[in-house]
Amino acid sequence: LLMWIPQHSAFLDEFIRHEGRGDYIQDLNCNHCNEARGLYRCEDCFSRELYCRDCTVQRHASIPFHFIEQWNDSFFERTSLKSLGLRVQLGHPAGQHCVRPKSVSAEDDFVVIASNGIHQVALDFCGCETAQSHVKQLLRTQLFPATLRDPRTAATFGVLEQFHLLLFESKASAYEFYHALKCSSDNAGLSEPKDHYEAFMRMVHEWRHLKMLKRSGRGHDPLGAENTRPGECAVMCPACPQPG
Repeated sequence: LLMWIPQHSAFLDEFIRHEGRGDYIQDLNCNHCNEARGLYRCEDCFSRELYCRDCTVQRHASIPFHFIEQWNDSFFERTSLKSLGLRVQLGHPAGQHCVRPKSVSAEDDFVVIASNGIHQVALDFCGCETAQSHVKQLLRTQLFPATLRDPRTAATFGVLEQFHLLLFESKASAYEFYHALKCSSDNAGLSEPKDHYEAFMRMVHEWRHLKMLKRSGRGHDPLGAENTRPGECAVMCPACPQPG
């Protein structure tokens, strides 16, 4: 720490530099197509280049749960991939579109709880003849639905696993964890996302139950998890003497 203190001004300068355009203060064009103005950058991507609207959407077709910042000629303000026109298509490879897409609702109000915050997403289910149920389409893209009927809220497998580990390694409560995600989405409280704490906790309970069944080998039972008998998921203590 004593070595760092003389350099804290340099660190602060670089810290503040990220609030502006940085290396792109003179270069106004998109870093990819070099045609339209580069007004957008991603908060979560490693690269800090500025892109136009279309290139930003194209680059995030397979990573739709990132936060985007828009340059307004004075400073960067947060916007969303949804407002830029990105639609998440389930049942097809990233970047492809279904010929019969089924949107969640006219308002496109699907909510995804991810490890970096809470996102509103314009999401389309696949409507092809061979399409799976909405629940299976979500699960196959590693999204855990909050309900079985007409799901409009989901959590990524990543955020559920993250909380699952934190539950054992830290003393943070579920309420504190969820509200930290809300602050990551809007720390100023100007446009807070709707409260989905109860839905999140329901998904957490279901996730823990599924992890227990998986570790007990119940997923390989030909009769399914429903055939699990009392005590089959219990972990036997190797140090305790067992009958017989």
